[in-house]
Amino acid sequence: MENAGDALENSIRAEAARIITESREKEALEIRQLDETCKDEMDNFQKQTQAKTDTRLKQELSILENKAILERRKFKLQSTEKFVNSIVNELMKGIRDNTLYRKFLIGAVCNIVKQIPAGVEVRLKPEDLSLEKEIMTAIGAAGRNQSVVVKGDPNILWGGCLVWDQAQKRIFNNTIERIYFRKSLLIRQKVMKILTEQSRSGRETVTK
Repeated sequence: MENAGDALENSIRAEAARIITESREKEALEIRQLDETCKDEMDNFQKQTQAKTDTRLKQELSILENKAILERRKFKLQSTEKFVNSIVNELMKGIRDNTLYRKFLIGAVCNIVKQIPAGVEVRLKPEDLSLEKEIMTAIGAAGRNQSVVVKGDPNILWGGCLVWDQAQKRIFNNTIERIYFRKSLLIRQKVMKILTEQSRSGRETVTK
Protein backbone atom coordinates (compact mmCIF):
# COMPACT_ATOMS: atom_id res chain seq x y z
CA MET A 1 0.00 0.00 0.00
CA GLU A 2 1.35 3.42 -1.07
CA ASN A 3 2.36 5.57 1.89
CA ALA A 4 2.02 9.32 2.13
CA GLY A 5 5.64 9.92 1.20
CA ASP A 6 5.40 7.90 -1.98
CA ALA A 7 2.14 9.56 -2.89
CA LEU A 8 3.69 13.00 -2.50
CA GLU A 9 6.72 11.98 -4.54
CA ASN A 10 4.53 10.54 -7.26
CA SER A 11 2.38 13.63 -7.25
CA ILE A 12 5.45 15.86 -7.60
CA ARG A 13 6.78 13.70 -10.43
CA ALA A 14 3.43 13.79 -12.23
CA GLU A 15 3.22 17.53 -11.85
CA ALA A 16 6.81 17.92 -13.06
CA ALA A 17 6.09 15.66 -16.04
CA ARG A 18 2.97 17.68 -16.83
CA ILE A 19 4.91 20.97 -16.60
CA ILE A 20 7.71 19.59 -18.76
CA THR A 21 5.19 18.29 -21.31
CA GLU A 22 3.35 21.58 -21.39
CA SER A 23 6.66 23.46 -21.66
CA ARG A 24 7.78 21.25 -24.53
CA GLU A 25 4.43 21.62 -26.29
CA LYS A 26 4.56 25.38 -25.76
CA GLU A 27 8.17 25.45 -27.01
CA ALA A 28 7.24 23.32 -30.02
CA LEU A 29 4.29 25.64 -30.73
CA GLU A 30 6.51 28.72 -30.49
CA ILE A 31 9.07 27.09 -32.76
CA ARG A 32 6.32 26.27 -35.31
CA GLN A 33 5.04 29.83 -35.08
CA LEU A 34 8.58 31.17 -35.54
CA ASP A 35 9.09 28.82 -38.49
CA GLU A 36 5.83 29.98 -40.05
CA THR A 37 6.69 33.64 -39.40
CA CYS A 38 10.15 33.12 -40.83
CA LYS A 39 8.69 31.29 -43.82
CA ASP A 40 6.16 34.10 -44.40
CA GLU A 41 8.90 36.69 -44.14
CA MET A 42 11.06 34.73 -46.57
CA ASP A 43 8.13 34.37 -48.97
CA ASN A 44 7.39 38.09 -48.72
CA PHE A 45 11.06 38.91 -49.22
CA GLN A 46 11.25 36.65 -52.27
CA LYS A 47 8.07 38.20 -53.68
CA GLN A 48 9.37 41.72 -53.07
CA THR A 49 12.74 40.80 -54.54
CA GLN A 50 11.08 39.20 -57.56
CA ALA A 51 8.82 42.23 -57.99
CA LYS A 52 11.81 44.57 -57.79
CA THR A 53 13.72 42.34 -60.20
CA ASP A 54 10.78 42.29 -62.64
CA THR A 55 10.41 46.07 -62.39
CA ARG A 56 14.14 46.59 -62.90
CA LEU A 57 14.15 44.15 -65.80
CA LYS A 58 11.23 45.99 -67.42
CA GLN A 59 13.05 49.28 -66.95
CA GLU A 60 16.25 47.90 -68.47
CA LEU A 61 14.34 46.37 -71.38
CA SER A 62 12.54 49.70 -71.91
CA ILE A 63 15.88 51.54 -71.88
CA LEU A 64 17.35 49.06 -74.36
CA GLU A 65 14.29 49.31 -76.60
CA ASN A 66 14.38 53.12 -76.57
CA LYS A 67 18.10 53.05 -77.25
CA ALA A 68 17.57 50.68 -80.17
CA ILE A 69 14.85 52.98 -81.57
CA LEU A 70 17.13 56.01 -81.22
CA GLU A 71 20.02 54.15 -82.85
CA ARG A 72 17.80 53.14 -85.78
CA ARG A 73 16.61 56.72 -86.15
CA LYS A 74 20.18 58.01 -85.93
CA PHE A 75 21.33 55.49 -88.52
CA LYS A 76 18.44 56.44 -90.78
CA LEU A 77 19.20 60.13 -90.36
CA GLN A 78 22.90 59.55 -91.00
CA SER A 79 22.12 57.49 -94.10
CA THR A 80 19.67 60.14 -95.33
CA GLU A 81 22.17 62.92 -94.57
CA LYS A 82 24.90 61.08 -96.45
CA PHE A 83 22.58 60.45 -99.39
CA VAL A 84 21.44 64.08 -99.50
CA ASN A 85 25.07 65.25 -99.29
CA SER A 86 25.99 63.09 -102.28
CA ILE A 87 23.02 64.40 -104.29
CA VAL A 88 23.78 68.03 -103.42
CA ASN A 89 27.45 67.53 -104.25
CA GLU A 90 26.59 66.11 -107.67
CA LEU A 91 24.10 68.93 -108.29
CA MET A 92 26.66 71.59 -107.39
CA LYS A 93 29.31 69.97 -109.57
CA GLY A 94 26.87 69.90 -112.46
CA ILE A 95 26.02 73.61 -112.29
CA ARG A 96 28.88 74.44 -114.67
CA ASP A 97 27.22 72.26 -117.31
CA ASN A 98 24.15 74.49 -117.27
CA THR A 99 23.88 76.80 -120.26
CA LEU A 100 23.23 79.75 -117.92
CA TYR A 101 26.50 79.26 -116.00
CA ARG A 102 28.65 81.16 -118.50
CA LYS A 103 26.34 84.19 -118.31
CA PHE A 104 26.25 83.96 -114.52
CA LEU A 105 30.04 83.85 -114.16
CA ILE A 106 30.76 86.73 -116.56
CA GLY A 107 28.03 88.85 -114.95
CA ALA A 108 29.26 88.07 -111.41
CA VAL A 109 32.86 89.10 -112.25
CA CYS A 110 31.79 92.32 -114.01
CA ASN A 111 29.44 93.37 -111.21
CA ILE A 112 32.18 93.00 -108.61
CA VAL A 113 34.99 94.54 -110.68
CA LYS A 114 32.88 97.67 -111.33
CA GLN A 115 32.91 98.32 -107.56
CA ILE A 116 36.72 98.29 -107.31
CA PRO A 117 38.59 101.42 -108.48
CA ALA A 118 42.13 100.00 -108.33
CA GLY A 119 43.94 96.77 -109.26
CA VAL A 120 41.88 93.58 -109.33
CA GLU A 121 42.75 89.90 -109.29
CA VAL A 122 40.03 87.52 -110.45
CA ARG A 123 40.31 83.88 -109.43
CA LEU A 124 38.39 81.17 -111.23
CA LYS A 125 38.07 77.41 -111.14
CA PRO A 126 40.92 76.29 -113.45
CA GLU A 127 38.44 74.73 -115.89
CA ASP A 128 36.76 78.16 -116.26
CA LEU A 129 39.93 79.88 -117.53
CA SER A 130 38.64 79.14 -121.02
CA LEU A 131 36.21 82.04 -120.41
CA GLU A 132 39.01 84.50 -119.58
CA LYS A 133 38.86 86.29 -122.94
CA GLU A 134 35.09 86.73 -122.76
CA ILE A 135 35.36 87.98 -119.18
CA MET A 136 38.02 90.54 -120.09
CA THR A 137 35.95 91.70 -123.07
CA ALA A 138 32.89 92.12 -120.84
CA ILE A 139 34.93 94.07 -118.27
CA GLY A 140 36.26 96.37 -121.01
CA ALA A 141 32.77 96.89 -122.41
CA ALA A 142 31.66 97.95 -118.92
CA GLY A 143 34.20 100.80 -119.12
CA ARG A 144 36.74 99.29 -116.77
CA ASN A 145 40.32 100.12 -117.82
CA GLN A 146 42.22 99.45 -114.57
CA SER A 147 44.52 96.48 -114.21
CA VAL A 148 42.66 93.17 -114.08
CA VAL A 149 44.44 89.83 -113.71
CA VAL A 150 42.65 86.49 -114.10
CA LYS A 151 44.11 83.37 -112.43
CA GLY A 152 43.05 79.79 -111.83
CA ASP A 153 42.40 78.70 -108.24
CA PRO A 154 42.20 74.94 -107.54
CA ASN A 155 40.52 75.68 -104.19
CA ILE A 156 37.37 76.70 -106.05
CA LEU A 157 35.72 73.30 -106.39
CA TRP A 158 32.29 73.99 -107.90
CA GLY A 159 32.69 77.23 -109.82
CA GLY A 160 31.99 80.94 -109.53
CA CYS A 161 34.69 83.47 -108.72
CA LEU A 162 36.81 85.14 -106.06
CA VAL A 163 37.73 88.78 -106.71
CA TRP A 164 40.63 90.35 -104.84
CA ASP A 165 40.66 94.13 -104.31
CA GLN A 166 44.42 94.71 -104.18
CA ALA A 167 44.22 98.32 -102.92
CA GLN A 168 41.79 97.82 -100.05
CA LYS A 169 42.75 94.21 -99.37
CA ARG A 170 39.20 92.89 -99.75
CA ILE A 171 37.97 89.59 -101.16
CA PHE A 172 34.57 89.32 -102.84
CA ASN A 173 33.45 85.72 -102.66
CA ASN A 174 30.91 84.77 -105.31
CA THR A 175 31.85 81.12 -105.62
CA ILE A 176 29.20 78.42 -105.96
CA GLU A 177 30.44 77.07 -102.62
CA ARG A 178 29.70 80.38 -100.91
CA ILE A 179 26.31 80.71 -102.58
CA TYR A 180 25.46 77.17 -101.50
CA PHE A 181 26.57 77.92 -97.93
CA ARG A 182 24.16 80.84 -97.77
CA LYS A 183 21.31 78.86 -99.35
CA SER A 184 22.20 75.36 -98.10
CA LEU A 185 19.18 74.96 -95.80
CA LEU A 186 16.73 75.94 -98.54
CA ILE A 187 18.46 73.71 -101.11
CA ARG A 188 18.52 70.72 -98.76
CA GLN A 189 14.86 71.24 -97.84
CA LYS A 190 13.92 71.18 -101.51
CA VAL A 191 15.99 68.04 -102.12
CA MET A 192 14.34 66.31 -99.13
CA LYS A 193 10.90 67.39 -100.38
CA ILE A 194 11.61 65.90 -103.81
CA LEU A 195 12.90 62.65 -102.26
CA THR A 196 9.87 62.41 -99.94
CA GLU A 197 7.43 62.98 -102.80
CA GLN A 198 9.18 60.37 -104.95
CA SER A 199 9.13 57.90 -102.05
CA ARG A 200 5.40 58.42 -101.51
CA SER A 201 4.75 58.13 -105.23
CA GLY A 202 6.70 54.86 -105.34
CA ARG A 203 4.74 53.39 -102.42
CA GLU A 204 1.42 54.41 -103.98
CA THR A 205 2.43 52.76 -107.27
CA VAL A 206 3.37 49.52 -105.49
CA THR A 207 0.07 49.58 -103.54
CA LYS A 208 -1.94 49.98 -106.71
